[in-house]
Amino acid sequence: MNDRRNGIFTLLAGAGIGAAIMYFLDPARGARRRHLLADQATSAARTGRETARDVAVDLGNRARGTAAELRGMARTAPVTDEQLVARVRSELGHRVERARGIEVVADGGTVTLRGAVPADELPQVVAAVRGVRGVDRVENQLDVAASPDDGG
Repeated sequence: MNDRRNGIFTLLAGAGIGAAIMYFLDPARGARRRHLLADQATSAARTGRETARDVAVDLGNRARGTAAELRGMARTAPVTDEQLVARVRSELGHRVERARGIEVVADGGTVTLRGAVPADELPQVVAAVRGVRGVDRVENQLDVAASPDDGG
């Protein structure tokens, strides 16, 4: 029984190889088919190289970013008020829809927030500011708006 299966498999494999050879060596259309196959193989190789390069660049950027974050965590130098305001504004820009409507004032590690914020964003705003490196205390003087349209 096993020999019979092997014989059938060999016959089918031979027929498939024969059909492929006829397909690519056909005098009327074989040259076109061979060129199309070569073009597709070249395109696939190029796409693979580009994808590999993009992945390598992405991983390199992520590694540099992680290293920069670790270096920043290790620094114990005091942060100026201007640096602290810039850090807080940057963090708010990533977390809150209308960060421009929030005034940020820093004084020796204490950050004061003023302006109008939608009620559903208030917890995010305060949590984001508390998480910024260099912030010791947050004074929340924000007005809670009923809807995003009321916020600014």
